[in-house]
Amino acid sequence: MENILRGESVDYVALYRRWRPQDFEALVGQEHIRTALANALDLGRIAHAYLFTGPRGTGKTSTARILAKALVCEFGPNSHPCNKCENCLRATEGSSMDIFEIDAASNRGIDEIRQLREKVAFAPVQSRYKIYIIDEVHMMTNDAFNALLKTLEEPPAHVVFILATTEPHKIPATIHSRCQRFDFRRVTIEEMAGHLKTVAEASGISAEEDALRLIAVQADGGMRDALSLLDQCAVMADKVTIEEVRKVLGIVGREGLRELACAIGSQDLPQALKVLDDLTAQGKDVRQILTELSEYFRALLLFSSAPDYDEIYLTDTAEALKEIAPFFSEERIVAAQQRLHEAMEELRWAVRGKISAEMCIFDLCKMEGDTLKALQAKVEKLEKRLEAITNGKESEVRLVAAPTTPGQSLYETTSLGVCVSKVSEPEKPPVKKAEPAGKPVSESENFQPPLPEEKATDVRKEGAAPHGVMLPEGKELWAKALEKIKADKKMSLHACASCGNVADFDGKKLTIAFKVAYSCERMKRSDYRKKMEETLLALAQEAVTLDCIVRESGPQGTAEDNKALAPTVQKAFEIFGGTIEKL
Repeated sequence: MENILRGESVDYVALYRRWRPQDFEALVGQEHIRTALANALDLGRIAHAYLFTGPRGTGKTSTARILAKALVCEFGPNSHPCNKCENCLRATEGSSMDIFEIDAASNRGIDEIRQLREKVAFAPVQSRYKIYIIDEVHMMTNDAFNALLKTLEEPPAHVVFILATTEPHKIPATIHSRCQRFDFRRVTIEEMAGHLKTVAEASGISAEEDALRLIAVQADGGMRDALSLLDQCAVMADKVTIEEVRKVLGIVGREGLRELACAIGSQDLPQALKVLDDLTAQGKDVRQILTELSEYFRALLLFSSAPDYDEIYLTDTAEALKEIAPFFSEERIVAAQQRLHEAMEELRWAVRGKISAEMCIFDLCKMEGDTLKALQAKVEKLEKRLEAITNGKESEVRLVAAPTTPGQSLYETTSLGVCVSKVSEPEKPPVKKAEPAGKPVSESENFQPPLPEEKATDVRKEGAAPHGVMLPEGKELWAKALEKIKADKKMSLHACASCGNVADFDGKKLTIAFKVAYSCERMKRSDYRKKMEETLLALAQEAVTLDCIVRESGPQGTAEDNKALAPTVQKAFEIFGGTIEKL
């Protein structure tokens, strides 16, 4: 402070510059490259051209400088430059007359490459090699690449080229084929967090381990980005905490994401929009909100399928994920991820990004997507709803024969896709059911629908028990099978199978009668049928064949009522069954 008051300059070197590796041992996360280059130097197998590729901040330029220093070291070339001789010190300071760093982004034309070709023929000034480090080499023009090609193919013995790029696909194949290529990978979170801890301790920075790990996650594999973030967070407070890192990066945080995910999971659209509005009011960017929401859904999916994967607990705690996970099926999360990615793509061109985010939240609350898995989830949800209706767990539904008031719609559509109307409220007088033609039929669980004549003939095979003799045993077997299916968490199969009742059992074939044609057809499919027959085999200790039939049913009402029904409603009767009641 006194130096500043006296007007003296105070030089501060950023962490990523101060901690730039000076030898191969200091490289973080590039073990394969460190080993290959060190062996080449020790064995004297030095190539005339190298190509370093990989994401930004992974050590390409630093490795090129270390390689150049190892080549010009007075005690080299070897894999351990001394960092004490004059050549090493000049290489570290960037003042060596035999190491040339060229930025291809600003020296990309043919004229600059022609000048380079004229200079490579001259011998080194202070060491045995002349090294040309060309950074961002993919920015060069095609003419410049062509001018460099001949020199790169047959350079003087004292010249080594080191090319570095983040986009190797833009480099011509003719250049590629004349270089030894080394691919730099992203630094892992564990490696980066460990290095950040070493840097913080050596630099006198107090930091929480969780905060350093969060920095490592946000750096996305780039060590330079991680050191820059640590440098920025260190000036915000005396101690680098998770909250300080979130403030610097504008991260939404666990609490906001947890609240938003809960609202979406429970399909509470008003609450979800309120949370979104609160987050944007706090200065959070809508793209950042959707990005972190996508990461949260990823954590929920992995928590359900791979709970031992430690990385997911950087997003939220195991207790919170366990509480929220039941709201989402795997199919719904996959559909949500697809919608989030679409919204993030829309944000690139949206005039008002918040509108795109609100539309995305609306879809996440109201829809489950249109992917194949999402559609399968909808079918399972429909089957569970059918089971609930069959078991009397939902309000009774009935068809409306005619509008009660002028202008009133004749039918209303439920989530089942059938035009129905809810039963009147409890305080209203009950609606009297129309008596069906003929003798009333009991709808109790023990109802035994008569088999068609051909069915009766089929079950009376030679040696089989007479019709109905083993019916109680069949009922007991079927009840146990349903219990086992439910215990095995086969809820879709249980929902479908529980819609049927035992019609006949002869010891080898179990006939199940369904009132709903959809359930019968679904049960006849190979997957459901095979699973149920395996369950029956396990319970009965012998093979039992499953036979599914549909109990003849139709709209129970007068002929006039039936004729008045629309064809689509009559079709609904065939699938779901039902009765007609007049208002």
